[in-house]
Amino acid sequence: MSKKDNLAISDFNLQKLQTKELSKHVSATIHLNGNIAIFGMRGTGKTAIAKQEIAKSGMHEVYINLSVLERVDMGGYPDIMGQQNVEGSRKKKFIDFLLPEFYEPMLTGNKPVVALLDEVDKADPSLWAPLLEFTQFKSINGKTLPNLKSIIMTGNLISEGGSRPSLPLLDRAEKYLVEADATSWLNWAGSDGHIHPSITAYINDNPKHLFGAADAEDRYADPSPRGWHKASDILYAGEQRGWDPDLLNKKVCGCVGKEVGIHYSNYFEHYQKLIPLINALYSGEDISKEYNDLEPAKKLICCMFVCARFANQLDELQTLTPPKSASYVAKFLQNVTYENVLIAVRSQIQLQRIIKFGLDEFPVWSSLIKDIAASVS
Repeated sequence: MSKKDNLAISDFNLQKLQTKELSKHVSATIHLNGNIAIFGMRGTGKTAIAKQEIAKSGMHEVYINLSVLERVDMGGYPDIMGQQNVEGSRKKKFIDFLLPEFYEPMLTGNKPVVALLDEVDKADPSLWAPLLEFTQFKSINGKTLPNLKSIIMTGNLISEGGSRPSLPLLDRAEKYLVEADATSWLNWAGSDGHIHPSITAYINDNPKHLFGAADAEDRYADPSPRGWHKASDILYAGEQRGWDPDLLNKKVCGCVGKEVGIHYSNYFEHYQKLIPLINALYSGEDISKEYNDLEPAKKLICCMFVCARFANQLDELQTLTPPKSASYVAKFLQNVTYENVLIAVRSQIQLQRIIKFGLDEFPVWSSLIKDIAASVS
C-alpha cells in the first residue's frame, strides 16, 4: 500500500486503548453504573466487545441503533387520544408519552439494564436533546428508568462518514479511541477458531494490512478486521463445499479489496498445497523432512494450519482428555523454530487450551507454557 493509503488519523484528543484494555474499561464502567463512549475505525470490535462485556456482567442488554431513529423514536409519542379517557367524572388534564418497546425492560421487572447505543456518530441531531436526559438522569421525559444502570455508545471516525456527536452528550460519558493492532487481533482470532489459518499467517507477516486507509477517498473496498472475519467464514464454508480456489480467492478480494486480496492469494495457494502434508501429520506420519524443505512463508502457514486444526479438535472434545493428535503435534513442534511455534501456538491454540486440557504433561508443552505466558504478560 502507498504512503497515501496509510494516512494517520487524528486521535481527537481521546485516550487511546487497545482492544484488551477496552474490555477492562467497559467492564469497569458497567459495574460502576457509568457511561462510556467508544470510537474507532470500522471493524475494530467496538460493538462486539461491548456485547461481550454486557453478557459477562449478567445484565440485560438493550441494543439501540441510533442511525435509524428520529427524536420521537427516542423521546416517545404524545398520547393525544389519552385525553379522552375518563377518571371518575372528569377528563385527564395532561398528556402522557407512549414510549417505544425497547424501554420496557428499563421500566419493568427487576433485572438491571445496559443500553448499547450503536452508531452514535450517525445519529440525527434531533436525538441530542432526549439523549442528554437519557444519559445524565437515566430518564426520559421526566420518567425515571429504574432498571437502566449503564450506557455504552459506539461510533466510527469522521473520515469514515460519521460526525462528532454533541459535546454536551459526550460530557456525560468517558470517551476513548480504540485501536486494534495485529498482535491483539491475532490473539483474539485464536480464541474461538473463527479466523482461517492462512489469514492469520498473512496478517502476522503483513500487520499493516489488517486495516485499510483511514480516509478511503474513492475506494469502495479496503481491509478491516470485520472484512477478514467475513473472508474467513467464506473460506471455511467454501472448503466444506469443495469450491474452486480461484472462486474463493476472488471472494476474499470482495471482502478486503482487490489490492490486498491479490497479495493474500499467495498465502492461500500455499495453504492449499500444504493440506496433504497436514493430513499426513494427523495420520501419525513424520513430516519433519518435508517441513524443513519448505520456504519460510510456507513453514509459518504450515504451523498455523497444524495448530488451528488442533485447537478445533480440542474444542470439539466431550472430555478433557487430549486426543491422540496431541502427541503428533507436540512431536512436530519440537522440530519447528521458536518464532514459528510461538506465533502459531499463541494465536491458534492459546495458553487457556493448553492448561484446560492438561497439555503441560508433554515436555514440549510445558516449555511452551512458560514462553507463551511470558509473551502475553
